[in-house]
Amino acid sequence: TNIYLYPIKSCSAFKVSEWPVGKQGLLYDRNWMIVNQNCVCLTQKQEPKLCLIRPILDLKQSHMVITAEGMDSIKISLNDESGKQNQVCQSKVCGDRVQTYDCGQKIADWLSQFLGRQCRLIRQIPDLSRNANKIKTAQSGINSALLSLVNEAQYLLINTASILYLQQQTIVSEEDELEEALHINGLIERFRANFVIAGSKPFEEEEWAEVSIGDLNFKVVKKCTRCQMISINQTTGQRSSKLLQSLSTCKGGKATFGMYLMNHPLCSSIPAVLSVGSQVFPLWKQNTGTQSAAFPEE
Repeated sequence: TNIYLYPIKSCSAFKVSEWPVGKQGLLYDRNWMIVNQNCVCLTQKQEPKLCLIRPILDLKQSHMVITAEGMDSIKISLNDESGKQNQVCQSKVCGDRVQTYDCGQKIADWLSQFLGRQCRLIRQIPDLSRNANKIKTAQSGINSALLSLVNEAQYLLINTASILYLQQQTIVSEEDELEEALHINGLIERFRANFVIAGSKPFEEEEWAEVSIGDLNFKVVKKCTRCQMISINQTTGQRSSKLLQSLSTCKGGKATFGMYLMNHPLCSSIPAVLSVGSQVFPLWKQNTGTQSAAFPEE
């Protein structure tokens, strides 16, 4: 049931029923990010209110509407404006230098007012994409995949069976207020995946070498190591350490959840489109001895 993209890095998810795939991953996924006065990326770890900023993409109208409680909505164009007289700035994502351009004073004022601090919105220059780190992706055989402003890989996949298992391990006393994180949808939101699939067993995705979703084939690169961002309720912006603690206990001290995926763009003039309900065919690692099985994407 779930395909998500995150147009503005570290802001709220945009849920879709179908979406085109670009050279860097889902089209417009993490193409923008919010930075401070020194052009350093802001994330929910420093500014939890980022999760309350909700981008809505309209491909037909070629614009993104950005909303937040207590603010008038604001609209920016999806068209590449890097050729205009916009300020070009250099920032970093996970140690990689990225070339971006500033999206203007109007959106900067809007964001600064909502967050209560001086900040700006920048966008990656489309023709200056990052290449996936060869060290990170050597085991998958993909060295030239292009990245947007994501941390490590083009896509992130999680399994609802793993979510349900973790939910059962997250014990809340009667005195505790019932948190959104204990509901399945709240947990899914906190793990900020692109694809949510309905596997049959918890953590079976960790034994996959490849996975096909619809017409696209993906290499399963590595586990996603989690940080304190999963402690932030994506509906309220409030912090709670219970989920991260439960995950670490559940995984034997290793806070990993979900799998990074990579794929090469198809050599076609027609962009591929991923849809909710597509068949998912995993290819298991050779040492597992398990056959491929098909199940619908959730």
